[in-house]
Order: sequence, then structure tokens, then C-alpha cells
Amino acid sequence: MKMKGQMKGQMSYIIKPISLVMTIVLLLILYSSVQSFGTRERQAQEGLDLASDATNILLVLANSEDCLAYRSAITSGLYANIVDVTKLDDFASRYASEEPECARSLDFGWRATVTEFKRSEGLTVDGKNWSFGANQFSRDAAFRNSLDFSIPIAIRYSDRLTRAGNIQIHLVDGELEKISGVLDLYCQFFKNNRLTQGNAQIKTSYPLKYNADTGQLCSVSNPASCRKVWCPMNFEEIKTGGEYILKINYVDGVMVVKS
Repeated sequence: MKMKGQMKGQMSYIIKPISLVMTIVLLLILYSSVQSFGTRERQAQEGLDLASDATNILLVLANSEDCLAYRSAITSGLYANIVDVTKLDDFASRYASEEPECARSLDFGWRATVTEFKRSEGLTVDGKNWSFGANQFSRDAAFRNSLDFSIPIAIRYSDRLTRAGNIQIHLVDGELEKISGVLDLYCQFFKNNRLTQGNAQIKTSYPLKYNADTGQLCSVSNPASCRKVWCPMNFEEIKTGGEYILKINYVDGVMVVKS
């Protein structure tokens, strides 16, 4: 009996630590699963947000008279998703490296490509292309996500000629796009005489500088990662990543930005 009691004690002494270890392992697995689910859920939500913004931008481009929409000279009416080929030519020329103001996003960068479809020997083939919007995006580690999305359109040449087409957008969600969007927002306020100065909080993972020759805000660590901003700036270089409060003034049509 004494031997059995000793064995029970020994077994209990062994089992308790094992049970504790197993409990900890199970908790770690559960925590990892919850974290993984939370990450997937967040990524799914970000994807939905990108898709929603991409759709909105495309609809504005195709249906706003300020953008590409065709307005009839006879009825003065606009027609859903019918774009004017003369406006396409103009956008491809004027906005070869930046988004047009009529559909500019303060959160994302984008580039759009319009493709015309032609019939050839009973087959539908790609015809002429037009492209406009930003030609540089975030390329650093702070880049977060991108999306390609498209909608069908009709391209009007004349009363007798309208061709089917497609407008596709490449939408980019990155740190540089967010920061330049903040600066563009202040630029709008200044131009509309709603502000003469202000403060803006930003977070950057890398040093930033402004190229006055191109009008672009760029990553110091990656010169190919740039973003054009609306207003010319006198921008104090940010020499390291971190959180900053930018002090912004508007002097003689130039934004003076200090961190």
C-alpha cells in the first residue's frame, strides 16, 4: 500500500508539470489562431476598402463631366459609362505622370489605362490604349497593398462611331501616398483661402525629401519611390523615420513645411 501511495505521488509530481506545459502550448496555439484570424480579417477588410475606392474612382472618371464623361451637345445630357475620346487624348497628354484633380484620392495613388476593343474577322481584339495617372508609387517596406480593377465603358468618337472599351485602374495603398495626401489636403485649403497655416501629424518609416525640379516628395532611401504633390513646397528634409508634427505655412503660393 505504501508503494502504491508513493507511485501515485510520483505520477502526480510528473503529470502536473506536463499538464501545465500542455495547457501553455494549447493557449499559444489558440492565441496564434486568433492572431492569424485577426490578420486575415484585417487584410480582407483592407481589400474591400481598396476595391470600394477603386470602383468609386472608376465611376467618377467614366461619369463625371469634369473627367471623361461625354455630354451631348443636343440634349445636354450625360450617358452612363460613355467617355469622350477627345478627353481621353487630353488626359493622356496632361496627366501622364499624375492623377487628374477630378478623381484625385487623398489616401491612395493610382494609374488608369483605357483599352479600346475592335472587331477583326469576327474576333474582338485590343485597339488603341490611353494611360494616365501616377507613374511612381511607394516601393519601400512601408508599401502595404495594391489592387487592379476594371469596368466596361463605351468610347465615343462621333455621332456615328462608338466603340466598346475597358478602363482599368492600378490602385496603390502606401505610406508615401498617405503622407502626400495630407500635404495635398492642406494645399487645397490654402488655395481656397480656408487656411494660411496648420499642423499635420504624419508617420514615416524612412527619410523624406522634396525634389523641387519634379515637384515630387521622395523616399531618400529609394529614389524610385516618389509621389507628386499639388503645391510647390519648401520642404525641410526628414532625416529619419518616425512620427512627426509638420508645421505648414503658405507663403506666396508655396507651402513651407517644417518638422
